[in-house]
Amino acid sequence: MSMADQFRAFIAAKEEAIRAEALKAQEASAKEFAREVRRKVPKQSGDLRKSIVVTGPGQRTPAYSRGGARTVPANTFVVTAGNERTRYGHIVEFGSRKMTGRHFWWPTLRRLRSKFRNRRKAALRRAIKR
Repeated sequence: MSMADQFRAFIAAKEEAIRAEALKAQEASAKEFAREVRRKVPKQSGDLRKSIVVTGPGQRTPAYSRGGARTVPANTFVVTAGNERTRYGHIVEFGSRKMTGRHFWWPTLRRLRSKFRNRRKAALRRAIKR
């Protein structure tokens, strides 16, 4: 048996544990991202803040969120901003002719991206070591 075959057999034996750990890490990252975005969003009426939600695998995103209502694929979490009352998240983020943008989404993602990547790597290492 070659090393490649041994590796494939090893990964196949640990596949379920790896998937479970990766999903836990993704969920933690999605919830942290949503929490940080809610903290950074401008607070005029609070409606935009309340519309930021995490949608898990197999669930549907809110109908009026950016990208519209869709079913989230397996092994994925989606963070959305917007609902039937707040359809203006992109205008707050990027601005318009009449107002400058008040960035809350992309700076948060850029700041946390490496932390999420490291969390995912650590989860995979933990799953493989078990």
